[in-house]
Amino acid sequence: MAGLTKVKIKESAEELHDLLRKQKTALGKERIQALYLLKIGQVKTIQDLAVVLGRGSATVQRWLKGYTESGITNLVSRKKGSGRPAIINTEVREQLLKELDDPQGFMHL
Repeated sequence: MAGLTKVKIKESAEELHDLLRKQKTALGKERIQALYLLKIGQVKTIQDLAVVLGRGSATVQRWLKGYTESGITNLVSRKKGSGRPAIINTEVREQLLKELDDPQGFMHL
């Protein structure tokens, strides 16, 4: 059958079920659920898995590739985006926090 996934899932179905319950983020749950559904044989192809999860097949393939290359911890870890740099630099921020902790508040000039 074309499209069958060849990903070898090392964890048992019970381990995946426990991990699924421990996930705190929706994305983590989705990714573990993907492995779980493959492990128990509920889905056979990436396309079927994508439909069940409501995700694109390219997204599911990327998740499975990440799992194959780096294991389950990398699959559920959240990567921090670089984002926009802080407008207030660290020194100024620390000074502001110190002044906010002062019971008299900011000094009036």
